[in-house]
Amino acid sequence: MILKIEPSKGGKLSILADDEYVMTVDPDTWYSLDYSNGCEVSDEEFEHLKFILISRKAYAQALRFLTLRAHSADELYKKLIKKHSPESSQYAVEKCRELGFIDDEDFAIRYSQELIQKKKYGLSRVKTELFGKGIDREIIDKVLSELETDSSSAIIEIVEKKYSSCFENEKDKRRMISGLMRLGYSYGEIRSALSEYISDEEYHNEY
Repeated sequence: MILKIEPSKGGKLSILADDEYVMTVDPDTWYSLDYSNGCEVSDEEFEHLKFILISRKAYAQALRFLTLRAHSADELYKKLIKKHSPESSQYAVEKCRELGFIDDEDFAIRYSQELIQKKKYGLSRVKTELFGKGIDREIIDKVLSELETDSSSAIIEIVEKKYSSCFENEKDKRRMISGLMRLGYSYGEIRSALSEYISDEEYHNEY
């Protein structure tokens, strides 16, 4: 088949195969390839060319996502696959990984620190959030084992900010404990932190 290019809107180029429209690409992409206007290609070469062009579009989309914020590999793939094929999405992810634009361990470290420092999550909740981003269990376990955390201080800070009036009745205390457990703190961590927040005598009388 014969490949041709024609000017298109926005300074882009339309690719035609045997005078049938295939897709639109930017000039830099086309001229970076070893094809000329009016060249003849086999069906196999044509399919390979299409894969390259489609994959480069997926890669360009991946870079746009990454300029906004860091992503895990799985998170990036799931976003790309909404508009691109599985093959081109995987190509884009691997290209980003190869160039060092994504690194799941580095992402897990930074994301964990953000969740702990800004959202005051406990390790259990952090672990759940990392799983949700598609981070491997081995990486999660390694990252969490190396994190320096102070659950008591975090719990006390949360209590002072949101639950300082929750010691007056049993219903409010249960609400406070449930809220802290949803943030990823164990019941043991909560009891220990609250024992620092109120007197031992009051603590044991109330709990």
